Amino acid sequence: MALIFASVCLLPAYMAYEDSIMVVEMKNISLNLSPEYDISKNGSVAMAAQTISINSTDPVGKNASIMLMYFNVEGDESQQINQTEFSNFMETMFLGAIKVTGGKETGTTMVMSPQGENVTLHTILMPGTKTQPGKETVFAFWDLDDFNHAILTSDLDQNASARIVETLEIIP
Repeated sequence: MALIFASVCLLPAYMAYEDSIMVVEMKNISLNLSPEYDISKNGSVAMAAQTISINSTDPVGKNASIMLMYFNVEGDESQQINQTEFSNFMETMFLGAIKVTGGKETGTTMVMSPQGENVTLHTILMPGTKTQPGKETVFAFWDLDDFNHAILTSDLDQNASARIVETLEIIP
């Protein structure tokens, strides 16, 4: 009994976040992070995007934002866009915009989403000002299903950012 109790106490604690998002149709999502994060859902934008905010309580001031977007073209299959290519396009466009504004990609890390897809975490160094140094931020883009896409912007540590991608999923 003491061995079981000791094993449970030594396991890392994780906080599960479950909620529903409303894009074009209601979807349930799940996300597992350690308990030092406060997670809140912000309002939707024209029923096509919704944002989840993650704020660190230790250390205070670090945060992440996940934008969930729904994209679908009405019509028959000949009019549909390739959803994976849509995500690739958004990733390329967003990273290009970051570079145009002076951001530099300083590294990449590959993680696996719950859907079994490889997702690249891009570490970007944003330029500083005369009074403040540059800031490192992690960006990631991936598909949650055929029509729902996620964009992560995070200044949490690499492990927490990776855990978001590895555990965020749409659940039945």
